[in-house]
Amino acid sequence: MNMLEANHAARDLLAGVEGGFALSVLDSSPDCIKILDRHGRLVFMNRNGMCAMEIAEFGAVADRPWPSLWPAESHSLLEGAIEAALHGETRIFEAFCPTALGKPRWWHVTAAPIRGTHGIDNILVTSRDISELVGAREALRAEVAAKEDALRRQKLLLGEIDHRVKNSFAAVMGLLRMQARRHRDDASGQALTDAATRIATLARVHDQLHLDPGAPDLPLIDYVGALASDLGQALNARVEMGHTPASTLRVSATQAAGIGQVLAELVGNAVKHSGGHRRARVVICLDLVGDGLSMKVCDNGPGLPEGFDPAAQDGLGMQICLTYVQQMQGRLEHGRSDLGGAMFRAVIRPEPVATH
Repeated sequence: MNMLEANHAARDLLAGVEGGFALSVLDSSPDCIKILDRHGRLVFMNRNGMCAMEIAEFGAVADRPWPSLWPAESHSLLEGAIEAALHGETRIFEAFCPTALGKPRWWHVTAAPIRGTHGIDNILVTSRDISELVGAREALRAEVAAKEDALRRQKLLLGEIDHRVKNSFAAVMGLLRMQARRHRDDASGQALTDAATRIATLARVHDQLHLDPGAPDLPLIDYVGALASDLGQALNARVEMGHTPASTLRVSATQAAGIGQVLAELVGNAVKHSGGHRRARVVICLDLVGDGLSMKVCDNGPGLPEGFDPAAQDGLGMQICLTYVQQMQGRLEHGRSDLGGAMFRAVIRPEPVATH
């Protein structure tokens, strides 16, 4: 069958719907459009379709079963689409089929019934070349797979690094505390204890961040609660969380380290100056004050001396507190606590963090 005969056959098939006009519409489509008879044989293919499939003459494929133009592995898929169309259904799928000259192509295919006066007379098949889209999709999949593999390897590496860092923190704290016990009765012993406490604070920041290495921030209440527990064990004191309305606040890792150092120094000072006649009790309260964060530390010790001035103290701990509070654009207040001892309150400006 030559092209002219095929066109006449198509006009007959499309009789009643202005066949000549419909034929020109089909030929102008950039897609490969085919009409099959009820047996699934090709009775029409538009010009652009033959170009896309690299078919020189329609006669080369006329009356051939549509599946015979496809790789064997696609035959059942196409036969199912033909069967579905004969039952009035439309099938849409993607499949691979090289051109007549062997060039690889991927197609988005729609097979739909053509209804006549006595039921379904023919099947309309539209195939769109999506090779570039499939290629881009495969490239994206490969890129995602490569990144996932890199993330898995990074996670393993981070786990190994985390293990080594934790061991290093533990080793340093153990050595400092051992030396502190040996120098229990002199000033160097207290200095060693203070150093161990500061390292414990850094270790707690590390632990919190490792729970979710990809997160840019961490929940403040969880971090401070865990730090309070650590400090209580390390200092043999009762360190607990009090009223904490700021329970949903998240802070950056950098600010968490600063907050941890301030709280560790204030708790350590409270225990150190508790008087030793009873077990020190320290309560940490977090609250939101306007656009600031209030961190209050209260103890049951003897309280502060008359005329106490934090800025005039020459102790390293108080100087660390003032430095970190100033870096966080805050202020340090002091007074008497409800527990009968000293009260320190650091009010800082929380850093903005990414929204989750």
